[in-house]
Amino acid sequence: MTGDGPDGGRTAPPQVPDAAAKALYRQLLAGGGLFHPADVPAGDAVALEQLRVAGLVVQQQGYELWTVVDPRAAAARMSAQLRSAGMDLLIQADAQPGPLADLAAAYEGMPRPAAGNSVIQQLHDLTQIQQRVEQAAAESKWEILVAGPGPRHQVAADQAKETARGLVSRGVAFRVLYQSAARQVPAVVEYAAYASRLGVRFRVLDEPFLQTMIFDRRVVVVGSPGTFHASFIEDPVLVGLVVDQFERDWARAERVRWDAPRETDPLVPLLARGLTQRAIAKRLRLSERTVATQIARLREEYDAETLFQLGWQIRGEQPDS
Repeated sequence: MTGDGPDGGRTAPPQVPDAAAKALYRQLLAGGGLFHPADVPAGDAVALEQLRVAGLVVQQQGYELWTVVDPRAAAARMSAQLRSAGMDLLIQADAQPGPLADLAAAYEGMPRPAAGNSVIQQLHDLTQIQQRVEQAAAESKWEILVAGPGPRHQVAADQAKETARGLVSRGVAFRVLYQSAARQVPAVVEYAAYASRLGVRFRVLDEPFLQTMIFDRRVVVVGSPGTFHASFIEDPVLVGLVVDQFERDWARAERVRWDAPRETDPLVPLLARGLTQRAIAKRLRLSERTVATQIARLREEYDAETLFQLGWQIRGEQPDS
């Protein structure tokens, strides 16, 4: 993260690796992505350091070997650092992933383990855990499932809002399961209310459950409560078991209205009048897709299975005219 430097000033914004560093990255990909720093030619020391600073290579936990990192995950961290540096860097942050697009294409072509291979990795370093989670989130294309305690303070909630906004903008479906006690934590309530308006779905379950993150039903992260230990699982059988457990917990969980619809919400009176989705979109001059997202959020909040049920329940809340 961006912070105060040794001289008391702000640290410099992250820099995109130069052509020599990108060429070295491609060489490391060609070798399978794993390498020992001692095997890198001395003439490439500066390029290797650029890759390390940019987060494009990291050391494997408990091993002397290093591995390449998906450039999209590195680009996401760069963007976050630039945004935290101040409003004057927002434009640069949004443009930052562009220079790594060519490396992302090269990363896609790297040889990977066969789909049936069992892959389980345990990490005990918080920084490496965060990097792996960010990488998995950046690679997710259609769904992320989370079961956990939620953000406990405002800074974490603000970061979670930014993550949710980015996922929804990419079209990634996002479901979150909390324990009932989360409703008593102001940061959780504020975040859930904000993310619900984006289309993220939340439920609470009044019983213990496994703290997990599931990315595209392909990668599962299982955490140990109160510790900096996490297991990253790619074994298809184990991933399937964790997904099934999440779905069972989700089916038993309770829907929560984190943020009651505001009277100024233009959808509320139109739904109360029984207008269809198409009619609402035409009346508000919005796309049907945008209206559908908002209606889905309200259906989740009201626990309504159909549009008719939603309109009926909202109508019951309207003051008498």
